[in-house]
Amino acid sequence: MRNKIFGRCGEAVAFNYLIEKNYKILNTNFSCKLGEIDIIAQKDDYIVFVEVKARTSKLYGLPREAVTKEKQRHIKNTALFYLQKTNNLDKFCRFDVIEILDGKINHIENAFS
Repeated sequence: MRNKIFGRCGEAVAFNYLIEKNYKILNTNFSCKLGEIDIIAQKDDYIVFVEVKARTSKLYGLPREAVTKEKQRHIKNTALFYLQKTNNLDKFCRFDVIEILDGKINHIENAFS
């Protein structure tokens, strides 16, 4: 339960960060049978699918390292479902990771494709 609360706090920090950077938030915690996406936002002509990873230490590696190939596959499939559902298949999109470590934010644009 503590991990889930900590994760939600990390997502709130990322949400506020994106707002400050002039992203328009389209959806949060979008889920379907294929997976879940923490934040879906729009910046300029791009729909941005954001995975948020927060850690208090590097004991288990950097937060971004938790976005494995398998996790990426789930995010991509979920993003495709979202694009189909919202009739946005013609839009540019990208996959970002926001890692939060010891309260510091690292926004990795185009983290994977």
